[in-house]
Amino acid sequence: MLFAIFDTQPADARRLSDLLQDYLEQRDLHCRVEQFSRPELLLEFCRSYACTAVFLQVTAAGCPNLEIASRLRALSPETPVILTSDSLDCAPDGYRVRAFAYLLTTRLPESFSACMDSLWETLFSPANTLSLRADREDVFLPLEQIRYFEASGHTVTAHFSASALWSTRTFRVSIQEIADRLEGRGFLRVQRSFVVNLRYVDRFSNYMVILKDGQRIPVSVKHFSRLRQEFLHWQKG
Repeated sequence: MLFAIFDTQPADARRLSDLLQDYLEQRDLHCRVEQFSRPELLLEFCRSYACTAVFLQVTAAGCPNLEIASRLRALSPETPVILTSDSLDCAPDGYRVRAFAYLLTTRLPESFSACMDSLWETLFSPANTLSLRADREDVFLPLEQIRYFEASGHTVTAHFSASALWSTRTFRVSIQEIADRLEGRGFLRVQRSFVVNLRYVDRFSNYMVILKDGQRIPVSVKHFSRLRQEFLHWQKG
């Protein structure tokens, strides 16, 4: 799991990071937390990596950082953005950028766990996981951690993000079944052997889908224009 924190106050960023680490350690989960005090560095990072969630400080005077939230939405519409502030002045505008939650830093210890519980239920609800059979048991895969699926013969390999429990895992299932079960859930079958998670896509170019980490996956030449349009439509939310 990968989290980004934007806060111009280093002490507040560290406190939030400590709360996040403690919450996940209690659930035996590994996570990576990156802290930023400059918005351009946060946006550059989010262009390269798909975050589990972003904590974004907003200020009272005109709430200028809400524009950062809008740009994060354009980069990855499904990434939850949690606003943090020392006042409620920007709370009404949080709806405009579809913020997942609004946390008061003055009440952070009291409200943080409830916010994370809600985030946890959202990320790992049946709507955001995929159940596949492996070794005679059901394996529940968090969709936000899957970069893409790749078919080979009668098996499909799931390729995960760097912060996931596995790097890859292979299942005896058809790529068509994967595509059918993930229809409308932020995944796109870009050619016969690949289904990609749009959260990890940077762009479509020269009959390739280019992931945020630079990896290139070939795209069906026949359907390239349609697939690129579907990606652009998804980006707009």
